[in-house]
Amino acid sequence: MNGPAAALRDTGAGAGPGGLPHARPAAAAGTGPEAEVLAGLSHGVLHSLARRDQRRSGELYIRGLLAASGRKTIRNIASHTGVPADAQRLHHFISDSTWRWGPVRAALARHMGALAPPRAWVVRTATMPRTGRGGVGAEHVADPHTGRSRTAQRAVGLWAASEWGGYPVDWHLRLSPRWLGDARLREQAGIPAGTVALDPLEAGLEMVLDSARTAGAPHRPVLLDARQASAGRVAALLGAEDFPYVLRISPSQLLTPLTADGRATGRVATARQLAGGLAPRRFSRVRAPGPWAGHHEVARVPCRTADTPPGPQRRQLLLAQRDLLSPLHTAFWLTDLTVWPTSALVQLAATSEQVARDAAGPGRRTGLYDFEGRTFAGWHRHITLASTAHAAALLLLSRNHGGPRRPTSPAGRRPRSKEAL
Repeated sequence: MNGPAAALRDTGAGAGPGGLPHARPAAAAGTGPEAEVLAGLSHGVLHSLARRDQRRSGELYIRGLLAASGRKTIRNIASHTGVPADAQRLHHFISDSTWRWGPVRAALARHMGALAPPRAWVVRTATMPRTGRGGVGAEHVADPHTGRSRTAQRAVGLWAASEWGGYPVDWHLRLSPRWLGDARLREQAGIPAGTVALDPLEAGLEMVLDSARTAGAPHRPVLLDARQASAGRVAALLGAEDFPYVLRISPSQLLTPLTADGRATGRVATARQLAGGLAPRRFSRVRAPGPWAGHHEVARVPCRTADTPPGPQRRQLLLAQRDLLSPLHTAFWLTDLTVWPTSALVQLAATSEQVARDAAGPGRRTGLYDFEGRTFAGWHRHITLASTAHAAALLLLSRNHGGPRRPTSPAGRRPRSKEAL
């Protein structure tokens, strides 16, 4: 998969900072390929807004996110129109209006699902640094790179991984008990009654079950990090809803190995122990794409999670992926796509890191991390339109490179021949 973070640098004339296409004057005037893409996306995504002025403000906001350089403040977003009053207009549209972001996200998922069909669904967390007093949900968190404390918002996004890159279709803003339990904070930020705290895994599963179906591609594999959770429970929830999955699991995850005919051996071991006890011939050499580019040693172990809840149990597969340049670093994955070739599973597992690069590159340049307001509704409206701008950049990329192609990797739908054990 060619992510926008790399390929957008090759789009030539009309590229903005970092190579990201932005709206040219021709697009603002209603002509040119950019105008066609943006008009089609705006019509397809913003049709749920009840009023014409809301739809127009939404389109102006999306165009401004693509056209503005630097941090996407509302003043900067509005500057491309040349109308001073538009800054106040867009501020009201984001912060004080009453339009609902849920239907807009659903429309985005459907529209993009037809134009850039998902190959997989990726649940990933995001840390969004804030300055000053921060905004709704802001907390002091440790920087994973420096260890220093900083003020940031934390969110969970559901991303569709397509032929041309990843794009987000839904979001959950994480709120700590401090925000949910303080009546004054709730009132100041406009946090709706009934809002509850969800951990990243719960939020991700909820979005998968709701949003992936909306896009018309419910049977694509789901990738998420289950290293801090019960992988058996997560697998059972996804399997019950007919979602194939590839879960990143902890080396200490307890598994029961299976015999060739699918019978449990009766012994339980950790993922690390199972991989460590394999003969060298059980590892095959596979070339990994993306951030993990290079040859890896990969082993497959038929298994079942030891913490699987009671009920029908499907065959599972442990994938142990060892970097040849760093043998001590082994990634462990759990999947029910047991008939997929090893090379295809390795490529699929790499999708998570490729989406992370799309979020860190084009995602930053289209404003996903730049909300400057302080309210719950404002954050959700901004990130909904920033997600739409990110999708627009992806469509412009695909147009410049000949348009999306149909996926050539194995289909995500679970094979019918697989039976519950």
